[in-house]
Amino acid sequence: MPIQPIDLQILFSQLNQVGKDVAHQKEAAMLSQSIQGGELVKETHHKDESVNQTKQVEDEVAKVRDDEKHKERKQQEPKGGEHREEKKKKVFQDPDLGTHIDISG
Repeated sequence: MPIQPIDLQILFSQLNQVGKDVAHQKEAAMLSQSIQGGELVKETHHKDESVNQTKQVEDEVAKVRDDEKHKERKQQEPKGGEHREEKKKKVFQDPDLGTHIDISG
């Protein structure tokens, strides 16, 4: 279906209006973005200036405390604790010798 000359006249007369509509749509998108950016700035400024309520972190704190206790136990236990017991068992002790020392002379 070919384009008639009258259709072209109507299209050319509407061309200005179409251009304005496209420009307004682009402006609206930019304006919307700038408004959202302004609201975000206000919100972050409010959060920075106000006292915020703390979150429930009791479970995490307890976990950290448990980890610290576990580390302390590891540090208190000698490394290779089983090996030291084995070494003590390998030491020869004479049953005929006593354990008391007479220092009186």
